Amino acid sequence: MNNMPAAPDSPSGTPPGAASGNAAAAAAERRRKKRGTGLTLRFNILTAFATLLSVTVVTLVAFAYHKNSISVLELMGRFVERVSASGISSSMALLDPVETSVQATAQLAAIDEAKARDGTLFPYMTSILQTQPQLQSLYLAFDKDGRFLQAFPIPPGAAKFGAHDAKPPEKARFALRVVDRRDGRYTDVWTYVTTTGEVVGSETSNELNYDPRPRPWYKDAIATKGLIWSDLLVYTSNRQPGITAAYPIFAADGRVIGVAAANVSTNQMSDFLASLDLGKTGVAFIVDEKEQLIAHPDASRTVRQDGLKYSLVKADQLGEQVITDAFAAYRKDKTRTVSFDSGGHRRLGSFNPFPADLGKSWLMVIIVLEDDFVGTLKENSRDLVVVGFAVMVIGLLLVAILANWITRPLTLLTHEIQKIQKFDLAGPIALHAIVKEVNELIHSMNMMKRALRTFGMFVPRDLVRELVASGRPIELGGQDRTLTVMFTDVADFTGLSERMAAGDLLVHVSRHLAAISECVAEEEGTVDKYVGDAVMAFWGAPTWRDDHALHGCIAALKSRRVQALMNAEWAAQGLPTMFVRIGLHTAPVIVGNIGSSWRMSYTAMGDGVNVASRLEGVNKVYGTQICISQAVLDAAGPSVLARPLDLVAVKGRKAGAQVYELLGLREGNPDLAPTPQDLETCRLTEEAFTAYRERRWSDAIAAYGRLAAQAPADKVPAIFIERCRHYLTDPPPADWTGVYEMKTK
Repeated sequence: MNNMPAAPDSPSGTPPGAASGNAAAAAAERRRKKRGTGLTLRFNILTAFATLLSVTVVTLVAFAYHKNSISVLELMGRFVERVSASGISSSMALLDPVETSVQATAQLAAIDEAKARDGTLFPYMTSILQTQPQLQSLYLAFDKDGRFLQAFPIPPGAAKFGAHDAKPPEKARFALRVVDRRDGRYTDVWTYVTTTGEVVGSETSNELNYDPRPRPWYKDAIATKGLIWSDLLVYTSNRQPGITAAYPIFAADGRVIGVAAANVSTNQMSDFLASLDLGKTGVAFIVDEKEQLIAHPDASRTVRQDGLKYSLVKADQLGEQVITDAFAAYRKDKTRTVSFDSGGHRRLGSFNPFPADLGKSWLMVIIVLEDDFVGTLKENSRDLVVVGFAVMVIGLLLVAILANWITRPLTLLTHEIQKIQKFDLAGPIALHAIVKEVNELIHSMNMMKRALRTFGMFVPRDLVRELVASGRPIELGGQDRTLTVMFTDVADFTGLSERMAAGDLLVHVSRHLAAISECVAEEEGTVDKYVGDAVMAFWGAPTWRDDHALHGCIAALKSRRVQALMNAEWAAQGLPTMFVRIGLHTAPVIVGNIGSSWRMSYTAMGDGVNVASRLEGVNKVYGTQICISQAVLDAAGPSVLARPLDLVAVKGRKAGAQVYELLGLREGNPDLAPTPQDLETCRLTEEAFTAYRERRWSDAIAAYGRLAAQAPADKVPAIFIERCRHYLTDPPPADWTGVYEMKTK
């Protein structure tokens, strides 16, 4: 804060409050005598030498134990990292051949499209399926007519397979599917063959109407003109998760004529994870960027069935608290290796990403129990610690007792001082020491806490916290700063006060003001003052933040939501409800301490504050609830959704400015997200207001009419339809700017 010159000295004579200060000092002295004088600090200093020896022994023993523990944990961490690297390498070994096979299949199809379309490549495709058991299927799709050829390996003992989910022929080892649309007719033929290619059965299903061309894997391969890996999905044939590798088929002239692709099942990854030895309770699994299971030692847990629908399972849906705790520690620390507690045990979690060239944000997750690996060594270390402590306790028992008497209150008092520095002033310091000087310090700290607690009720907490941390005195002064200022007001407060008794009204309004203040505090704003039922708050002072406008908008939306919840509660109780109107403006103002050396107020002043107050009143005209200025919208950025209301010159100003109604938050808190109706209202309003500004009166009337039909309770359409009809008969002059001048506050 830019401080102005210091205030003049106080007048001569005894300042007000001196007598009460003397009485407080006398009361403090009586309390001190009642609690006892305690021992002198000199006596405690003499005993501190013995304590120093104890601290030295403890430090050496603890250091040895700590170093041993770190060494063992490092060894365990390296083991986990090696296992993780092995898991990633084995998984990539399953995926890399698939890329080669898909590209080779696409190249063969490109050599002779006609043969590729008639199924000549089916023997080649089944040979790939025989050598790569991780493949769920291999297929070709053509762009011209959507012709689709797919080869499946039939799992041994499969009871259901194919188009009709029936038992396949006994000797069938592969299913060859052809989807065709020639002459406008859709056919879907499944042919079952042996390993030698002998046909042992067939079936037809013309009900699916499958077309590969709209599929994401097809469109992505066409768009990138290179190899792509799809997102994780569940294959209906085996009810297991998998991904698709796809590569475009290029004609000789460079045209893309189709796509070759393969579905890769993750079962073999799960089998590999099941073979890992990670101790008694260790577990390894693979997840995608959405934390959905790709592979798990128990492959059946990667997919959940809801009726006839199969869906992927997220890691936190496994119902294992240790996995939930591991991901919580990973998100908090943002490191590949985390150490955390779960179920009363220390555990190690490894979160290693797959290679970047895969193009997927997969993680190999390994969670192990530390005691499974280092239990014996930790027991030996603990035995050494116990022996060391036993020797120390026998030799220094009396000194340790004295040291505890001295250090315990000082340690607790240090914690209390740290709380005061953070302006955490709840409750008194309930300590009593055997040292006289420490008792006096505790008493002084309690007095200071009470004074600061009272001070904080009249001054913004952030300002007090800053003053306490800096140690500077409070002085008159202010500085220029761009703030976001908010005014709130309760509609028809006069009528509300007439309907309620004074005591009930006070409680009612206090709940409202407390709710608004809490919303402001949650978004790190400063409540400036209460004026009856109105609240003035601002963001950007005393603590500056670049996104003050966004936080002001979020606080306004929270206030609207919280008031709606309270209204529902009050209505259920038969109590009057409140409709709160809010105005927000971002502008340069003067902010700081104003007043005199005897009484000051931390507040903001300037034209920007007046505009914010007027914007709150704009809501009355347009029937809106949260009105913001162009400056707020520009500063808040694309995160907020607002619709244009009008070009307004608020009362007391001649210049017009664009004003908006704040509707919701596009990202972040889901409770503040706009509804589909809000989005449509915003779109229709923008369309109508653009026509209005461009003097297209008929188009504007039609657009506002559509808005009125979509939102019958909206007051804005009627206002502009009336204006436009007036301008149709009496057009405005050529220099018309569209500014509407407010006549009232």
